[in-house]
Amino acid sequence: MRFAPIEKKRIAEQIADSLREAILGGELEPGDALPSERTLAERFAVNRSGVREALTKLEAWGLLEIQHGGVTRIKDFLTTAGLQLLPFIIAPGGVPNMKRLHDLLELRVALLEWTARKAVMKHPGETEKLEKILGRMEAPKADAAQLERADFDFFEELVRLTENSILKMLTHAIRQVYVKQRKLFSRFYHKSVFDPSKHREFIECHKRGDAEQAAKAMSTYAETALNFMRGKHE
Repeated sequence: MRFAPIEKKRIAEQIADSLREAILGGELEPGDALPSERTLAERFAVNRSGVREALTKLEAWGLLEIQHGGVTRIKDFLTTAGLQLLPFIIAPGGVPNMKRLHDLLELRVALLEWTARKAVMKHPGETEKLEKILGRMEAPKADAAQLERADFDFFEELVRLTENSILKMLTHAIRQVYVKQRKLFSRFYHKSVFDPSKHREFIECHKRGDAEQAAKAMSTYAETALNFMRGKHE
């Protein structure tokens, strides 16, 4: 593993980011011992206080187990890390981990289906905000960035309609994946690829109070995205 000298500004943050990428990218495996504070300080060309602060951050993120006076080891982050690390787990160092990306999109299929069903059951016929967002999707001059924002705004409105507070937290974490790894998803939102017809179908089902057909429309849309991304990265 290579360590580069760190600039004085935001020393602890930069060290934490560097080590986080090494861990999430597989350079350091769960169970591996991290070099001592002294060694890390020498390799990063910083003082030990900056290293110590960085390690505290990594411990809070669920990446390290610090044994004071003993060895600091890498934890199995897939079982201990918080949702704030989701964007970095999907593409450590900006390089997509295709297994994790597939897992996220597969989960999205089930999540959209459940969210769509629950939204209709909780608020049948409440479609005014959704129709405004759909209008942005169907706008002739909408570009990929605008379509992506509208698509996620549509999902967030569905989440609001479910009245599920925990789902709101999970949705925020997923949106950060899209924000931080925009290049991964931009091709799907090209005008020649993105099709909002299932969103419109959902709204029509919503107006009728047909929760099952509404759920089917959204799961079909999510499956389309999953299959597109799978094909592009195989």
